[in-house]
Amino acid sequence: MTRSRGVIMPAPGAPLQVVELPRPTLTPGAATLRVTYSEVCGTDVHLYHGRLSGVPYPIIPGHVSVGVIDEWPDRSGTSRGGCSR
Repeated sequence: MTRSRGVIMPAPGAPLQVVELPRPTLTPGAATLRVTYSEVCGTDVHLYHGRLSGVPYPIIPGHVSVGVIDEWPDRSGTSRGGCSR
């Protein structure tokens, strides 16, 4: 399985870690994004400080992202990649 790099927050107050993660299996209508920028939002800050309960750590912070579509299958299941739209 192809791997990708990602950032995890292992626990409240712990340093963020860059790790290797498995790439998801794509289904029709889904896509992978090569992230170039990701924003840390206020919720991520609260998670880092342990201010929200019931969170199953480790988590992948940063749900606001900018990037390039890396790969997506069309309706026939054929994978297309390298799109910039």
